Amino acid sequence: MSLRIAHAVIEEIQRGRLKAGDALPGTRELAEQLKVSRKTVISAFDELVAQGWAESHPRRGTFVSDAFVGDDGLAAPATDTPAFNLPDNSKLGPPLLWPPSAKHRFDDGLPDQRLIPADEIARAYASAARSVGRKRLFSYGDPRGSLELRDAVSRMLNLERGLSTTSENICLTRGSQMALHAVAGALVSTDDLVVFEELTYPPAVEAFRMAGAKPLFVRIDKDGLDLDGLEQLCRRRPPRAIYVTPHHQFPTTVMMRPPARLRLRALAAQFDFAIVEDDYDHEFHFEHQPMFPLASNDPGGQIVYIGSFSKVLSPSLRAGYVSAAPWLVERVGRRIGCLDRQGDPVVELAIVELIETGVLRRHVRRMHGVYQARRDSFAALLAERLHAVATFTLPAGGLSIWLRLLDPVTRETLALRSAEASVQFISSFDCAFGGDHEVGLRLGFASLNEEEMVSATDALTKVLSV
Repeated sequence: MSLRIAHAVIEEIQRGRLKAGDALPGTRELAEQLKVSRKTVISAFDELVAQGWAESHPRRGTFVSDAFVGDDGLAAPATDTPAFNLPDNSKLGPPLLWPPSAKHRFDDGLPDQRLIPADEIARAYASAARSVGRKRLFSYGDPRGSLELRDAVSRMLNLERGLSTTSENICLTRGSQMALHAVAGALVSTDDLVVFEELTYPPAVEAFRMAGAKPLFVRIDKDGLDLDGLEQLCRRRPPRAIYVTPHHQFPTTVMMRPPARLRLRALAAQFDFAIVEDDYDHEFHFEHQPMFPLASNDPGGQIVYIGSFSKVLSPSLRAGYVSAAPWLVERVGRRIGCLDRQGDPVVELAIVELIETGVLRRHVRRMHGVYQARRDSFAALLAERLHAVATFTLPAGGLSIWLRLLDPVTRETLALRSAEASVQFISSFDCAFGGDHEVGLRLGFASLNEEEMVSATDALTKVLSV
């Protein structure tokens, strides 16, 4: 109660109703008016004095201080103008646009959060919290993460994705975005070259740019990365690293074929650069068993493999990992120590329980069927409504479809039409960094039920059929 009284007085000062030098009511009088104890009012006035809003003078009373007011006796009004000079914002990333304003939203391929095994997750959290308490883990620990989850991730990668790892190859992160920043900080120095595909995942470019790297872009075609172009670039000046999403290329969803994978590894060995492999949705492949990652055949330790549990469960579950040679994992761990100190031991042990009890595996299996059905329904809907203006290839996996527009359209026109139809999507313009490219839309389908899918597609049809 005393804090509420103090805040009320501060608000009156800020509004100008109480000016510098004004006497506050006596504590006994104010206590009677508010029907509280005098001790409560004295505590409130003590708080005002401690914060500098008031001054107490023995035998005279308590008065509004002039510390927060101007010559007119009023507190300075709040302003959006920076109170001090700010540097260039180029290292802050894109502007925050949240929450999304569109009525209809195609995300970039996220799971349906309404279908997560909430009860099982809650039980795992409760069990993990008790375990952390018993083991006295509510303190600082290894920046690389808990040994239990690093062991579990290592076993998962070895059994399900063909890697050959131990816990020493694993560093845990709060999601793949932190993993990208930690890897970038561990890998590159100022002005190092890092290669990306000409259409790519923008936050990855920003992560390496913030670490001081100079991004270069190699074109892609219907089969993915132009390896001839990459080799020519390497002969001019070898890069420090290349960032790729070979399982389902972002944003086009194209899968890198085995011959291209072999050649990319050969170029990395020849020109001594690292391959940063972002395997962001390995779990969802519908036509056949998923192809093993590039990192499954990496005897030289040149591949840095990034994965996440967010696409399996929920983006709000910030849990990712880096798998790499131990000497690089040590550097990534040091970077994590600077960025975040360490992860959340409760979250990490909860994920261990979800893995070891089979909850995660059963959930993936169930969602596999749900998302495949949604992919097929969405593909049929696009073919029916948009065949005259766009085309697409049914993706073998992943949680989005790449829709290629048949006629050229400018970024400005696309933005105007989508705003009028109140529909949101990621376009090739959002993923391009110079150079010519086909105009396409990345349309996530997994998070939409049938009704949402139909209404969003109706809105998209209005955008593209003008």
